[in-house]
Amino acid sequence: MQTPKNITKAHQLAFVYLFFASETDQQLASNEMLTISDKIENCLNKNTEIELNCWDIVSESLNWITSLNPQQKVENYNKIMDLFKIEFSNEQKNCLIEDLKEIAKSDGVVLEAEKKLITKSSELLNN
Repeated sequence: MQTPKNITKAHQLAFVYLFFASETDQQLASNEMLTISDKIENCLNKNTEIELNCWDIVSESLNWITSLNPQQKVENYNKIMDLFKIEFSNEQKNCLIEDLKEIAKSDGVVLEAEKKLITKSSELLNN
């Protein structure tokens, strides 16, 4: 596995966004990637203790997710969502779900699989 050496919350968030964008339709559209980069940039602006730049985090997370088999991707997604359930405030959880909705819209088509994964993500964070 090519996991980042020092996994930050931003890496974990990027992993969730990349998983969402790529697993629902088996492709990662350029508009989705731009939206994800913007979301991670916003995360970095709020967390001054993270020293990496946005592109480093997104590219390291992309390398991480592409190094995994489908089962490992799902396992990592579930582990990260379990962690966010505990560590995120309700506001942060709501923001993550809104970000997923924005990523879904960014390629111009909101798929049924995206709607289902948004619902599943919300359930994982709040139940």
